[in-house]
Amino acid sequence: MPLTHKPSRPAIFWTGTALLSAVLALGAVPAFAQDANAPAAPAAPAAPAATQAPLPAQAAAPQPEWEKVCGKVSDKQECHVSRKRLAATGQAIAQIMLIERPEKKLVQIALPPVALIQPGVQIKIDDKPPTGVKYVVCTPGECLALGEINADFIATLKRGSNLVISMLNPQGKTVNFDISLSGFTTVYDGPGIDPAESQARQQKLEDELKRKADEARQQLLQLQQQQSNTQ
Repeated sequence: MPLTHKPSRPAIFWTGTALLSAVLALGAVPAFAQDANAPAAPAAPAAPAATQAPLPAQAAAPQPEWEKVCGKVSDKQECHVSRKRLAATGQAIAQIMLIERPEKKLVQIALPPVALIQPGVQIKIDDKPPTGVKYVVCTPGECLALGEINADFIATLKRGSNLVISMLNPQGKTVNFDISLSGFTTVYDGPGIDPAESQARQQKLEDELKRKADEARQQLLQLQQQQSNTQ
């Protein structure tokens, strides 16, 4: 069965709301990058008590584990070992994927489409020197960086405990995405799952995220209605 995810296919699907959240989280709005020595802005007048009710609490999304998917690509066996980094909302904001082909090994990084392209991406494993990877394509949904790796890189991953993916945001500031290496060796050395099973897992996750988003939206509407009734 062919793999459902090829290196050229987007790994992260961004909605308009998710992209806006990513832009804000990555510091793409200059107002959040003020000089620490600058005078503080005057405090805004306190809002009426009726408008200060807390928003519904949202638990942080659990981080997905490493996953290995194997299948046929152009009649050749290929395996993808990957792990995503999720935002508190459950939206994927970064992904690292190791692509195992008979003739070579590749690393693919998927990041939000709000990155400075020229510097590329840095991958740092624990205290080891960082590895640079260049972007190969950016779409409205994501930016992909792709580079060739060797057995030494894989061995370093197996011995490591944490990796950090670093990119530059539109203001030239470094943004880091940390991904735990816990469980990597077991998954990498173990058997791969079928692409259909991986797709089913992904669909289940997307359905759960949609359900939670709908619940949060309904709670917010109810809160706004209660505030309106008290004014």
